[in-house]
Amino acid sequence: MTTPQAFAPGLAGRRVLVIGSGPGIGLETARTFAALGARIGVVDIDPGRADDAVAALDGEGHAGFECDVRDAAGVQELMAAVVGSFGLPDVLVNVVGIGGPARGVGETDVELWDEIIGLNLRQQFLVAQAFLPAMMERGSGSVVVISSINAQQSSPLRIPYGVAKAGLDSLVRSLAIEAAPHGVRVNSVRPGSTRTPRRLHLAEGELGELYRREIPIGRLAEPVDVANLVVFLASDLSRHITGEHVVIDGGSTIRYSQPAGN
Repeated sequence: MTTPQAFAPGLAGRRVLVIGSGPGIGLETARTFAALGARIGVVDIDPGRADDAVAALDGEGHAGFECDVRDAAGVQELMAAVVGSFGLPDVLVNVVGIGGPARGVGETDVELWDEIIGLNLRQQFLVAQAFLPAMMERGSGSVVVISSINAQQSSPLRIPYGVAKAGLDSLVRSLAIEAAPHGVRVNSVRPGSTRTPRRLHLAEGELGELYRREIPIGRLAEPVDVANLVVFLASDLSRHITGEHVVIDGGSTIRYSQPAGN
């Protein structure tokens, strides 16, 4: 019989790199890790925003980094800068992504397609390619990326976004298999509608009423709800979970599509 272990995430003192530190999921994720005693590195295309995120964190030893993660050379430079001044991360969280404008297939030009695929999928590969081999060589680590329920559902009027997120989850599964023998876990989080600063309109007026009716729990997710799930997947509490895509949507994607009970 094994002895019960204390219910602790084991994150105190660990180095956590959060890519994408803007207000919303990225900042809340960094703050939640910091509150658990982790050292945080935050990465943003806007150095001022990265510095503001560092200033908002509890504790000491945090650092901000500037990088456009769409640029392959820039990501390699980021890797060198992080390892040189902060240390190889124990946890890597990549929050960067955007839905893009709502357009039908006929209005979605190839430039928009390339932009959305690049920001949601290509850069995730570039970041993983830069950091994951070193984590595997060390023999430990956890990677968590932000996907979307659009990865598993249809994505009308935002086809590139749905395709990118589906591709991201495929990437996660493949990376998880490569990394598992080396002690590194890779998982994704699939948020539904979340009340971030960019999406506040989803919680207001008639549109807000519609969303509350369609989400069984009756509200949009808050950024901290998503952050809590990211922290769980990164922590020792989920040490036997890898290659998974955990949905956090208040039950919206499990709604029964036909009249019930007939």
